[in-house]
Amino acid sequence: MSPVSGACFYFGTFNPIHSGHLMVAQSALTQFGTQFGFERVTFIPAGNPPHRHQEPDMLDASLRLKMVRLATADNPAFAVSDIELHRPGKSYTVDTLHALIQQYDLRQPVPFIIGADALAQLATWHQPEQLIERVHFLQAPRPGFDFVRQVTLHSGKTLSLNTSSIQMPPMAISSSWIRQSLASNPKGPQGLRYFLPPSVDLFIQWNGLYS
Repeated sequence: MSPVSGACFYFGTFNPIHSGHLMVAQSALTQFGTQFGFERVTFIPAGNPPHRHQEPDMLDASLRLKMVRLATADNPAFAVSDIELHRPGKSYTVDTLHALIQQYDLRQPVPFIIGADALAQLATWHQPEQLIERVHFLQAPRPGFDFVRQVTLHSGKTLSLNTSSIQMPPMAISSSWIRQSLASNPKGPQGLRYFLPPSVDLFIQWNGLYS
């Protein structure tokens, strides 16, 4: 089976991937898999994310990809695509999605997992209007953010979103919190047991990442 056959996409920097990401993906699969006709969730780590290129603790894409593969290896309903690592230049989600739609002749709108906090910032993304036309946003609740029903573009145009809510408790855990904890905690990843998948925890320790 193709890694994106009947898939739902989960784009992200995954810097690093954590247990919250896996809970969101599994919740989306359980709730919407039958409705939207997908049997797996495909994680797509960002290659060269334009929003994050100035972050000093952004790991190389190859390391982030490795961690995503480790974190998802025990779930056959999770797949990983390295497409953005092979595309030159900055990684724009709309371009990658368009390439996947063409390559695999995917039916639109394409199921697309995203946090409510990220969706609220969609107007700042590259060509957001084209992305809105092509996807159905499966929206993960985030503390402090209401369910996002529409986005106002920089042009002033307001667009309604094709979106559904993933029914799960809002997840306060974030990759930035993980990184800050690793940088300030002398016990290292051991202090984040259960926040990180064990394989990712070990990979961070072995490679001395984020410290």
